[in-house]
Amino acid sequence: MPSKTTTILAYPGALQSAVFGLQDFLSHTDLNPKIVTNSAEFGSKSNAILLPPAAQSVVPQTHPDLLNGLKAAAESGALICSACVGVTWIAAAGLDAGRAVTTHWGVAPQLRKDWPQLHVDTDQLVIEHQNLVTAGGMMAWVDLALIVIERLAGHEVMLNTARHFVVEPVRRDQRRFQRFRPILDHGDAQVLRTQTHLERVLDQRISVSNLAQNAGLSERSLQRRFGAATGLNLTRYLQNLRMERAKSLLADSRIPVAEVAARSGYSDLPAFHRVFSRITGMTPAGFRKSVWSQHTTS
Repeated sequence: MPSKTTTILAYPGALQSAVFGLQDFLSHTDLNPKIVTNSAEFGSKSNAILLPPAAQSVVPQTHPDLLNGLKAAAESGALICSACVGVTWIAAAGLDAGRAVTTHWGVAPQLRKDWPQLHVDTDQLVIEHQNLVTAGGMMAWVDLALIVIERLAGHEVMLNTARHFVVEPVRRDQRRFQRFRPILDHGDAQVLRTQTHLERVLDQRISVSNLAQNAGLSERSLQRRFGAATGLNLTRYLQNLRMERAKSLLADSRIPVAEVAARSGYSDLPAFHRVFSRITGMTPAGFRKSVWSQHTTS
């Protein structure tokens, strides 16, 4: 069978450590990685195009030649892959085709603002489609490399590569690393007042009618304007805010989980466990243990 080739697009701003790291992983196989910096270097058909992470925001629209080269590669059947900010190129080229993608949780708010049609799911570290793979955090390029190797060279080659570089060939979840960063620069003073008020009364019973009265709006107007300004309805926003407080209390104190729940606005401990586990992917006790173990080993 003809040998397969892979292309690493070292776009302006791409993290060089990831560019060369991808090259090292792929070079351990027979996938013939090639680092390119412009569309003219794409050359012959590549089986996969890899978009590394970046340590800064990127503006693909200022490089139409690279976007056109990426589109042409996708149309020719290449597997398009990104890590972290690299997904911006996929969004700009329209290669997501309405499918879910992932990126670093901290990048997601700006990405959603720039590309409202993009379906971003940061609960998952890796999302795979038939011809598209996106990975979350900056170091997720390792997972990306292993996926490409598995797809193009087979499972055994992937396992051998993982053993060689002493990395775990498992998919991880980035929900526990996410921080809730509410939008505050929306320009709606009454919604901002509500957001500030919610932080003050987070451990209390909260009703829409009281929030509306505090904001000087009708309940319907508050709900409509709150959703338009923050991108979340009041219930979801409040839930995220409470989970952020719970994570901070679990990480920074030794108070019992029941008290963490109460300080976060949950009088029903089982309900707190259910919501926390769904949002973070682990139990409150498991979250605390993972954070403290990082502190003791760092």
